[in-house]
Amino acid sequence: MQLELKDIKGGELEQGYSCSLSEFPELGVIAEEGGPKFSEPLTFKLCFQRLGQLVAVDGTLNAVVSLKCGRCLGIFERSLTESFALTFAPQPESNEAEEDVELEVDDLNLISYKNEVLQLQNPLQEQLLMAVPISPICEASCRGLCPSCGINLNKETCNCVRKPFNNKFNVLASVDFKKS
Repeated sequence: MQLELKDIKGGELEQGYSCSLSEFPELGVIAEEGGPKFSEPLTFKLCFQRLGQLVAVDGTLNAVVSLKCGRCLGIFERSLTESFALTFAPQPESNEAEEDVELEVDDLNLISYKNEVLQLQNPLQEQLLMAVPISPICEASCRGLCPSCGINLNKETCNCVRKPFNNKFNVLASVDFKKS
């Protein structure tokens, strides 16, 4: 997946992409290791705007991903729709005589390109992964697993006796901290 800068005529270009998982091989590796599993197609709507040597990209992604619930460990599907912004800049000429190059804050958020071609695969793959929730929950009402016997409390009930939480700081609730 790439775009040549000459295709951005008049300084702006809107482009839609419908991608298969084969275009993002890292997503397959992550799924095999137990991570999120994306379904096809992965769609992107990108608006490229050329600002001199910089190219600003405003995008939206749409995908369906299978996740493991953080409470009950059940597999569920979630639809992802996220907006994002990227900025591409030309790769600086390497100057071997210069030992240390000081980066400015703005330089850290740029994606470099060379030969007037934007490589889109890695930045879009990163956006897909950043759209995945860190701690996915299948439903807000998910009761999770019993900590004693491991039964899924959404489907069954258990007879385990739950010990009340012994919070040693509860005694402080009765103390009046107001100054007299």
